[in-house]
Amino acid sequence: MKNRIIFLVILLVIASCSKKDNCKEVLMSTKQFDSEYGCVDTKYTLKINLINSVTIIRDQTAYDNTVSGVCHPTIDFSAYDLVIGKQSTDNMNDTILYDLRTICPDDELTLTVNIVQKDITGPDTVVYHALIPKLIDNGTLNVSIFIK
Repeated sequence: MKNRIIFLVILLVIASCSKKDNCKEVLMSTKQFDSEYGCVDTKYTLKINLINSVTIIRDQTAYDNTVSGVCHPTIDFSAYDLVIGKQSTDNMNDTILYDLRTICPDDELTLTVNIVQKDITGPDTVVYHALIPKLIDNGTLNVSIFIK
């Protein structure tokens, strides 16, 4: 009986000493039209025919055919993809925050968009957008929208 217990303890120790995951989350930067191109209040001035959804634009032709508004900069689509969406909220919008990172254990690229609302009640619809590094081989991107 004593040998069985020792054997089980050794087996448990060996099982708990498995390889550690070397994956590290990597935070990446995004760019917005406001900061990169001097556009003003793009959450209201950009126009796109979406409702509570998001799309990834990967080339200039798609961008020109899909997005309009007062500010329409030329984007270097060899370096960036444009993630753009439109979201309705119950309260007025205060700010939009972006977090782009690879998530372990599968190195999934994830963009989190936090739409922060004001205390002012009233429906609002905003356009959010982020220029992200070009997705390799038209890779996938997980987009999560949080309304706070």
